[in-house]
Amino acid sequence: MKASTLAEEVAALTRAVDLADGRLADAPLTAAREMLEKTGARSLLAPDRTVVALLGATGSGKSSLFNALVGEPLARTAATRPTTRRPLAASWGEGASELLDWMQVPDRATRPDDGSGLVLIDLPDIDSTELDHREIARRMSEVVDVLVWVLDPQKYADAVVHHEYLRPLATHADVTMVVLNQADRVSRTEVDSILQDLRRILRADGMQGVEAVAVSARTGEGVPELRTRIQQVAASKRARVARAHDDLRRAALHLREAADGAAAPAGGITSDAHGRLLEAAYRAAGIPAVAQAVRGSHIRRARAHVGWPPVRWLARFRPDPLRRLHLDRTISDPALARTSLPGPTPVQEAAVRSSAHALVSGATHDLPDMWRSGILQEVEARVPAVVASLDTAVAAVDYERESRPRWWLVVGTLQVLLIAAAIAGAVWLTGLYVMDYLKLPPPTTPMLWEIPWPSALIVSGLVLGAVLALLSMVLARVGGTRKARRVSRRLREAVARTIDRQLVAPLRTEIEDYEYFRAALATILGQPRPPHTV
Repeated sequence: MKASTLAEEVAALTRAVDLADGRLADAPLTAAREMLEKTGARSLLAPDRTVVALLGATGSGKSSLFNALVGEPLARTAATRPTTRRPLAASWGEGASELLDWMQVPDRATRPDDGSGLVLIDLPDIDSTELDHREIARRMSEVVDVLVWVLDPQKYADAVVHHEYLRPLATHADVTMVVLNQADRVSRTEVDSILQDLRRILRADGMQGVEAVAVSARTGEGVPELRTRIQQVAASKRARVARAHDDLRRAALHLREAADGAAAPAGGITSDAHGRLLEAAYRAAGIPAVAQAVRGSHIRRARAHVGWPPVRWLARFRPDPLRRLHLDRTISDPALARTSLPGPTPVQEAAVRSSAHALVSGATHDLPDMWRSGILQEVEARVPAVVASLDTAVAAVDYERESRPRWWLVVGTLQVLLIAAAIAGAVWLTGLYVMDYLKLPPPTTPMLWEIPWPSALIVSGLVLGAVLALLSMVLARVGGTRKARRVSRRLREAVARTIDRQLVAPLRTEIEDYEYFRAALATILGQPRPPHTV
């Protein structure tokens, strides 16, 4: 697996923090931001310098070892009480002033430049009775490049060192050294036994690969070797980057812990849960009522066009179901469209809310509790507005208001001809009656088989017109049903788009953001640990 560069890991952690903002606890996010700021600042300040800090408990002989490594008594020493009250730095060569100012190290000395770029710092005791001293040691342990823990034969297993520092900094094992000082106070056999036990404790602390070495600042035993090793680490210029990698890893681990392990989401949005949400939305939008109104409006218009002419005009006095719902108008701006449909009942809105909750709950089952809770709250708060927007979606659908089947024109024309024939027969028959009343010689009346043409015209015109009207209304009802189905399909599509846009799409975005969050952590944590640096 190709290792990520420091820049890639910084970008990944920045993205993870941004994605988790408001979704995880503030403490790990704040710590990660501070770490990113520190990493960025350190990369700009004397990047060719390696800062090595001596840390330890009271009486471990840090200051004596510092003087021995430097080669002159820069630090005050004492046998029983802490003497280092402020950080003291020794810099081999010039050019570390700005870096030491940033680290808030007021006391400093310059040694002849040996090309290593080493800056060695003696820190106050981590178990000092002075709170300020402990805080300085804690703060400095967060910003230096290499940590050299100075222990002594009496307190090498001190819980303060191991539980409060080494164990929490287990991710920084590759920039950590452990030195057993004052080795001259015990026998060689005891030194070997202590080192063996110390290595066991270090492994329990998660410090695999960290070697413990014995030195004596008083006699000089092991000091030249330790000095050479520290100078080699500084000259390699890798410690600063390794420390930055470790800091990023530690922050990523804390974020993963805050995310309940950042497990992979296995649920996702299921088709069943999505379907139940849409069905609840269809009912809340009043689609069944609208479909019935579409069918009724179609039949009303058909009656006005192909109904029996003597009673066709009565259809115009019947209210148009679509007009009552304000669905008979052309919409110029779909965003402003409204209907007169009664609003969803509390039961219908509760059904949408319950279905949305079930959808989100199933899709976010494996997400961290806080992340999941935030999504559920957002969706529940969004439901009333989503339900209200369904009316706009319904109003903007194409209801085929101006559509007119071609057969309406044919049948309508035929109905006019039939009623005209009936009227012509009636006029003809009336004329014959008048002539008979006036005793005028009657003209010869043509016959259709045994039926006079005037009577045939009247009967055929009225009867055929009525029969045609009945057949036409049957066809109109069939057409109305089909039209209602087409419109219902459009209504469902419009409602589905609204639900997907306002509820489902944000949910998918949240799940994708969580996946990106996991991928960002994997960029940092998924890489094999680099080889031991110090």
